[in-house]
Amino acid sequence: MLRSMARASVFRPALLAMAAALLLGAKTASPPAPDASKAVPEASKGTASEKRYPANRAAELKARLLEQPGDPAAASWALEYSGSPDVMRLEPVTRTAERAWAARVGLAASPAPAERQRLQALLDSVGSCPLDSVVIKRAAQGLTRIGVVVPLSGRYALFGKTFVNGLRIAIDEHNRDYRPALSLILHDSEGDPLVGARKARWLLKDHGVSLLVGEVLSANTAPLAAATQVLGAVLISPSATNERLAILGDGVFQLYIGPNATASALARQLAGESAQSSVAMLVARTADDSLQAVAVAKSCDFAAVRVLATERVRPDEADLSKHLEKLHAKKPTALVLIGPPRMIGVVGAQLATVWPKARVFGFQSMDPENLSEESREGLEGAIFFVEDYALDGAPRDTFETHYQRAFKETPTRMSVRGYLTGLAIDRAVEAGCISASQLREALRGQVYESDVERALRALRPVVPAFPERLTIREGKAVPVAEGPVDP
Repeated sequence: MLRSMARASVFRPALLAMAAALLLGAKTASPPAPDASKAVPEASKGTASEKRYPANRAAELKARLLEQPGDPAAASWALEYSGSPDVMRLEPVTRTAERAWAARVGLAASPAPAERQRLQALLDSVGSCPLDSVVIKRAAQGLTRIGVVVPLSGRYALFGKTFVNGLRIAIDEHNRDYRPALSLILHDSEGDPLVGARKARWLLKDHGVSLLVGEVLSANTAPLAAATQVLGAVLISPSATNERLAILGDGVFQLYIGPNATASALARQLAGESAQSSVAMLVARTADDSLQAVAVAKSCDFAAVRVLATERVRPDEADLSKHLEKLHAKKPTALVLIGPPRMIGVVGAQLATVWPKARVFGFQSMDPENLSEESREGLEGAIFFVEDYALDGAPRDTFETHYQRAFKETPTRMSVRGYLTGLAIDRAVEAGCISASQLREALRGQVYESDVERALRALRPVVPAFPERLTIREGKAVPVAEGPVDP
């Protein structure tokens, strides 16, 4: 559903011009105050010693300065932080802002005379940096405040709200165990790309966030992506499906499920059913379907599932019975259909006479919502994999328990996307990121390894999660096992 709604052309020059106008133009209204009722649930209480700090010393010092600026040791922390290798490796503007911010925090902590002299000398050495500049605002909060722009009202409000609920669970998990504490700054895009771009400007310039999360539709995500890249921030898109978003900048990441992930899930399913599994494939002659077929063949080879035959057909072909007969003659244990809904519908209507009781597998286009009643009957029991994640094992149980306890409802697919987005952020912060550039590098380490997914900067889940399996039962798509439901 999201994929069909989200398809829109993305043109870099126009979007960058629009983002620059929105970001650099005159202010027309004061930004709305964050809604306190939507704050991240309070983390479990504990002493400082019970919580862990990030993995490297610079990030630990940054966390201490952020959360305990009045501590007697703040001056020594500031001096050590400003001279740490991680800070010195930052790009010049960011490095200057971080050192200036640390010096000011140290000076405000009533340092000893010797420390005061060194801190003042440090502040003088980096020159004057306006306190209201974007880089100083970013330095003063690090990555602790995360901007979120999603629809919280209007037609797509349910998608945005359930996404945010999943995001809250992940942020709360971090806050229970780690410092510094993370928080969300929520803004309602109203499902409008211009409104979303204006809210992005407030978050990036007025709040000084280094990380933006949003939107749920591709057309609405493009202005946000352009805006973040103009100011060197990072964007994580939780559900946009337009592959061209990646051209807007190297700080744009997507929770994108590509053909390799769905193909791998199908191969694992077949390999798990029998050590003697084999398949025959019926593939439409289109670029996307050919790419999916190649991914299936590679995944089956890796999983020791034999591909006995492949028939390629025109996507608008009306009679596929001869192709099905050829594949049936090879005696595979399963038939894989790769093509548009029209081709799937034709196969479904002809299977009963050509290949009764065929074990059928496929992908998103097999959704019975797009098929005729006759086709649904012919594909009864077929299993297909969709471009949504389902958590697996202990992470699934933990997430569902926390989600139901917090929100008194069952998590949805968008909730799972929110949770996985939040976990990606958690891991980067816990690893020791202190700036947008370091966050960008950390997220690159979470990207899938295949060429297609790397080009799109598609984030790999940090916990066990796989494309969701659905089966056709009585003409409807139902989960093969317990998993998320539609929002």
